[in-house]
Amino acid sequence: MPELIRSVVSRMRIYVKDRRRSPRLRVRLLFSAAVCRSPNGNGMRARERTLKGHTRDLSNNGLGLNVPNIHVDGHHLATEGNELELRLDLPGGAVVMRVIPRRYERLGDPELGCAYLVGVQIVHMDEEDRQRYLSYITQGLEGKS
Repeated sequence: MPELIRSVVSRMRIYVKDRRRSPRLRVRLLFSAAVCRSPNGNGMRARERTLKGHTRDLSNNGLGLNVPNIHVDGHHLATEGNELELRLDLPGGAVVMRVIPRRYERLGDPELGCAYLVGVQIVHMDEEDRQRYLSYITQGLEGKS
């Protein structure tokens, strides 16, 4: 039932004003993501499994991610408040950021094997990566004008 409610709400944005503040750049870029883990008792981090997918859109504060499943390493991405380390492959090289999932929905028609859309908020990015990321979005939005 919650999946149905999420789906209805997201489809309502088509008919009702979309109140998201940041402009979105619709672009398909590859990414990999892993659940952020604290070091174990001996100071080493456990080996992490990564989830690969592609973006649906980018904004200054977040991303829309298409993923094949909603679980990674036994964690449900959107309900446990997990921080993810995301490696986004921009044309000039990858940028790394920490993100928090804010919403998700199951897609009616999977895109390239990806059955879920996860909306994430950026919580941390190195300054150099942030500048490259924002520059990429700005150039993309200007090119669409």
